[in-house]
Amino acid sequence: MINRSQQLSTMLLAMLLSTAVVSHAQENELKSVKFGEEETLYSFQNKNNELIINAVGQDSASGLFVSQPEACLNENQLSWSWKVDLIQPTADITVKDKEDFAASLLIIFGKPGLFSKPKGLIYAFTNTDLPIGTVVNSPRAPENFRTIVLDNNQSLLMNWSRYERNIIADYKLAYGEVPDKSLHSIGVFTDNDQTKEPVKASYNLESCNLSAQKQLG
Repeated sequence: MINRSQQLSTMLLAMLLSTAVVSHAQENELKSVKFGEEETLYSFQNKNNELIINAVGQDSASGLFVSQPEACLNENQLSWSWKVDLIQPTADITVKDKEDFAASLLIIFGKPGLFSKPKGLIYAFTNTDLPIGTVVNSPRAPENFRTIVLDNNQSLLMNWSRYERNIIADYKLAYGEVPDKSLHSIGVFTDNDQTKEPVKASYNLESCNLSAQKQLG
């Protein structure tokens, strides 16, 4: 297993410095950000002229983040769909050495940097028996990352689920207050660097205006 004691700080700095554009769209771009030693394999397909992002874990931890996160919101509402085809059976987001996400959206408030402490809100599809709606403090950085469980081990695999969430209301649910920093990042994140178990997921960032036609030519 990978020792990730410094990983969250490294992740935030990587998000600040990353300029690798992997997908172009009318209003937004996707930037690849590597969180661990290996990168999750992301690929794209066209579904009714909408961009579908497919993710396959490779003992990896990386995400794709939109360049203009504010363009994804309508009065603080964020909408997306996801499905998970393969899930890590021993993943546990409450335990450091088992903290893998089958599918997740990561929302960052505050500009990452060496001396700043942004806060993250995570929406998760993960193999847990925690009830849907549970808020989980990160076992690595409980003051800076909170997860809301949207799908658990009772959720259907290979089935698309759609969500529309108010990220400010959910931030208040997770932290007990509204964010005091501006929105910095929105991205998808699938990893299996801790469990090394197969994982496969797909995303549609519906409200982010990502054009499949432009991406796939």
